Amino acid sequence: MGRVWTYWEFDHPLGNTVRVISTPLGLEIFAEDVFNVVAAELNNEKIVLMNIHSQERYVVIEEEVVKVKTLNFTAINTLKTIVKADLINKFLHWVRIKIRPIFQRQYL
Repeated sequence: MGRVWTYWEFDHPLGNTVRVISTPLGLEIFAEDVFNVVAAELNNEKIVLMNIHSQERYVVIEEEVVKVKTLNFTAINTLKTIVKADLINKFLHWVRIKIRPIFQRQYL
């Protein structure tokens, strides 16, 4: 097992919770949460079939270490081939405006 990461939860305007991990290479968002916002019909198993590059991270959920798939901005952008680009753009804009500034302040 690798490093256990801490994640933060944010409330998306559509009523979904979006969980985010801050890595040295940038923000990563739980794949499950991205799909719940932009394409509920997708799931973690389908991203392998669609050749979308995801990371596997260990996190603690309900006092248990579990492995989750995460997507960075580049991987989320590749979803534009199967999901309306406008939905992806709106989601990434929300992340840039509401979430990224919080983590940038930590490293100033």
